[in-house]
Amino acid sequence: MKIARVESFRVAAQRDYEGSAGLRPAVPAKPRAGTTALNLNTGRHLCIYAAQAEALLVRITTDDGLAGWGEAHSPPIPRVAQTLIADLFAPQLVGRDPLAIDAIWDALYTSMRLRGYSTGVMLEALAGVDIALWDLAGKALGQPVYKLLGGPYRTKIPCYLSGVPGSTVEQRVEHAKQLVALGFTAMKTSIGRGSLDADLEGVEAIIDAVRGKANVLVDAHGVYDARSATEAGRRLERAGAGWLEDPLPPEDVDGYAALCAALDLPVASGEAECTRWQFHDKLRRRAADVILPDVCRAGGITEGRKIALVADLYNVPWCVHASISTPVHLAAGIHLAAATPNFLLCEYPNAFRAGPLANALLTKPIAYAEGHLLVPDAPGLGITFNEQALAARVLDPYEPVG
Repeated sequence: MKIARVESFRVAAQRDYEGSAGLRPAVPAKPRAGTTALNLNTGRHLCIYAAQAEALLVRITTDDGLAGWGEAHSPPIPRVAQTLIADLFAPQLVGRDPLAIDAIWDALYTSMRLRGYSTGVMLEALAGVDIALWDLAGKALGQPVYKLLGGPYRTKIPCYLSGVPGSTVEQRVEHAKQLVALGFTAMKTSIGRGSLDADLEGVEAIIDAVRGKANVLVDAHGVYDARSATEAGRRLERAGAGWLEDPLPPEDVDGYAALCAALDLPVASGEAECTRWQFHDKLRRRAADVILPDVCRAGGITEGRKIALVADLYNVPWCVHASISTPVHLAAGIHLAAATPNFLLCEYPNAFRAGPLANALLTKPIAYAEGHLLVPDAPGLGITFNEQALAARVLDPYEPVG
């Protein structure tokens, strides 16, 4: 069995939900009496979002017609990862044994080391290829990916709903109560686009509304400076938040270490890091209480497993980061979660529950039940595309395999 073809396909759909981190202009912070800290880094949000939901799917086909699917987390520039896969990776892949996954990962990673391409979109493109190879291996061997990884530690994956919708605090409080009714025991909301006071007052209202029933995790998207991050963390700590995520720019590793030392509230970060080396630097400096690698950005399942192992050396748990994506992303994350001992929670984006790029693309949905995602048990990633639904979302020429 040899790799015969490597393809990638841009998929897109209208976004039906922007969430509490929606595209809104930054609101200038207004000084208030007391020790209120200002959001001095307003406007330094970690990224821009695409105007539409979009992702890049990768399909690797063998000479005997077996196909595996992967995904590169690539919005809003999927054509960059697509070019890397077509021009750099595919020539190295065709003719190789698809089961030599670790050796292939190393070869692709080192192919541009000289030029400094060791993170970012390079690793996103590599993630798409790697996940497709794991899906292919599972199908070839008749086993789900989590078993090939040595699991399971668990097959019911605890998750938190990411994104508490609503344009007012009252609407967000009402939606938070509805999420509890759906069985979620944790949810995440965003801050960082308005004044610190306005943001935290809204979060405090949500925490009060679900206190004793669900944990409220808080994502700041890297917009605070050292002083305002500390102030926000202490206030959220008093309110009873579950964690403070990405309060500082990702480059400020020393700042994260100082913040972790200053707060009892867990500080979570890591969606911007892509390799075990980046995470090791953060972990050895005690700059994260929880890490959040994204399997479709951080080099795929192969590198994600190594990142989880590095975190386990420091007794730090990891969580699946998921965002605008297809079911391939979520499936890859939960297979890795099933097979690693120090896994904590899986992000379950609000848009995934009913979005056009989510379960609507599958013949059988990834199941949710009472605050947990159930790991698909079929070979490979365990998911099968509805070819008609997928073809309707693909922007590139697309033909089903077989």
